[in-house]
Amino acid sequence: MALVDLDNEFLELFFNITNSKVPANVELLDLKKQLIDIVDTLKELNKNAKKPFISKALGLDDVEEDLSGPAILIVDDLGVITYQLKVLLSKFDLDIDCSQEIYDAVNKFKKRKYQYVVMDLFIPTEREGFILLTELKKLANQYGVKTTVGVITASPRKEIEQQCKSHGADFFLEKNNDWQNQLCKIMSEYIDAGKEDEDW
Repeated sequence: MALVDLDNEFLELFFNITNSKVPANVELLDLKKQLIDIVDTLKELNKNAKKPFISKALGLDDVEEDLSGPAILIVDDLGVITYQLKVLLSKFDLDIDCSQEIYDAVNKFKKRKYQYVVMDLFIPTEREGFILLTELKKLANQYGVKTTVGVITASPRKEIEQQCKSHGADFFLEKNNDWQNQLCKIMSEYIDAGKEDEDW
């Protein structure tokens, strides 16, 4: 896959990494807009939070990581998306792992048996996404683990939501203008429900 150079300062600010290469099919303007959107969303969510949760990797407020919470696996074939989701979901004190392809995701799940999975459907095609979704739900059932699997996609095709749910997805979210806030709301509801189950 062809690679293009990115501005090092931009990368250090938003990714906190030294590798200045990204896939050539990622449009820089779209990438920067996505990152600006997620920073704005985090700032808004942070206003009413009990403690700051904006990642130091974004060059904003510093927080200490708390890995005592439930484990979640984020799956997307684009590193920038897994990074966005990791930053966004850091507010929930989850123990977050990321994967960029289906075989690695399955192997990670076998080792950790995650309580939550948030995955893109097109990794890189929807066929692989449906395979992964089916396999994760099968493994969760096999291990007796209650795993909430959510699918996020930019595809506007209406039939995809029903297909994802028929393959076992617990929730489906299309990437519209407010998807970050919607994801936080959905995850908050599932996490609160999980805490109630533990108390019971």
